Amino acid sequence: MAMSPAAKSGVGGARSKTVEELSEELGWSWYQWRLFLFVGLCVAADSIEVNLLSFISVEATKDWHLEEFWEDTVAAAVFGGEVVGCALFGLFADKYGRLPAFAMGVAFVSAFGIASSFAANVEQLVVMRFGVGLGIGGFTVPFDLLAETAPPRVRGLALCAVWLFWTLGSVLLNLMAAHCLQDEDGPGGRDPLGWRWLTFLAAVPPLVSLLGIPFVDESPSWLAARGRQDEARAIITRAARTNGVWLDPDFSVEPEPERDVSVAQLFDNRNAFRTACLWTLNFASHFAYYGVVLFLPRLLGASASDPYNFDALLLSCVGEVIGSLAACVFVRTVARKTLLAAGSTALACAVPFVLVGGAPTWAMLAAALVARGAANVAASLTWIVTPEGYNVEVRATGHSWGNLLARAGALATTYWGGAAVPEPLKVGSYVAVAATMAAVAAAMPEGVMKGSRPEREEEAREKARDGGEYGAMESS
Repeated sequence: MAMSPAAKSGVGGARSKTVEELSEELGWSWYQWRLFLFVGLCVAADSIEVNLLSFISVEATKDWHLEEFWEDTVAAAVFGGEVVGCALFGLFADKYGRLPAFAMGVAFVSAFGIASSFAANVEQLVVMRFGVGLGIGGFTVPFDLLAETAPPRVRGLALCAVWLFWTLGSVLLNLMAAHCLQDEDGPGGRDPLGWRWLTFLAAVPPLVSLLGIPFVDESPSWLAARGRQDEARAIITRAARTNGVWLDPDFSVEPEPERDVSVAQLFDNRNAFRTACLWTLNFASHFAYYGVVLFLPRLLGASASDPYNFDALLLSCVGEVIGSLAACVFVRTVARKTLLAAGSTALACAVPFVLVGGAPTWAMLAAALVARGAANVAASLTWIVTPEGYNVEVRATGHSWGNLLARAGALATTYWGGAAVPEPLKVGSYVAVAATMAAVAAAMPEGVMKGSRPEREEEAREKARDGGEYGAMESS
């Protein structure tokens, strides 16, 4: 419902503005770049810790002569922790703020990541990796903070670009693994540094992000939704000063509608179908992505007795770079759901060549490039459409619980990918999951955040240039 002129007036008669309107005036400059960097380090940390599972489970098996169940459980512990973390951090962030949840998540990943390198046995390692997963479960919160801080016109580009840090994390982890797990001077040379050093180094990015917390502000959108307009105004004023942007000194922040935080809100009349679509996409995208990523090292020769094909693994990461760049190019002009459906379709076509046994190495590598790129597009777009699908008062809860389903998908694929089932059934299941993603993406509702519908908003801007009035788009 449109507000009356009186309701739109603020201090001294100045117009009251929404946080989204004010973020447009702030633009994208140093204040936003700083947050982008710290959120990117969290994304890189998530990538590093997940890709680390492919190596740490194999290396722990070598050291402790583990059975296959324990080898898979080392990886599954992280995903199990993520499920618990997702259930808790979203509710915490919507009730107590984005910033404390941000700090707590990166602190958990840093502390338990470092502690993992000192594990004396597999039981201790599983506990430490569970703690790492617990912190990673809160990494949706920094992403939501960036989404609420970025100007609507560039939000899609910013949220896609931050996923380049995921690829950076994948490449960095593989480079560190090559250094730590190979003989330094070739066969017969000095012994490798080992998985403990690799695990310790993997904890550095979240530690750097943690050190950046004092330079990050709370979300003005969340503050406005909690009735704390004065605090939101102070942060926006500080951001304007940092960016060198002039704002009317008498501006005021329009309050957001405040509601009690509850998971039940995800299933009210406005959100029930949206939640069903988003939960399906979150589960399916991570089930498919990790089905490729976690088992690619094993398919390329990694086992308790065989070496890693690091060149092939690094080459497969190029696919994620291509996918991320393609998403950045198209996200400002193409509907999110269209990009998501396209990535899912490409993934369904490439998966059989990656997972089927006996395929030529060149074919597997080419398919791995496509599969990792397409899976990266599908996963990153799912992370974008999920927070954009909910209003601010339940945004972190909606994204975090969607991510809970995503981590459940990753946990499921950890065991399903290694299960002793007929190969056609296994490959067919991944193709079916990717095809389901494409269908659900096509059917899901549009986002409610301004800036989440690039095609329709471009039409509105053209009408404005032709003399029409460009206003806020109504919510789905």
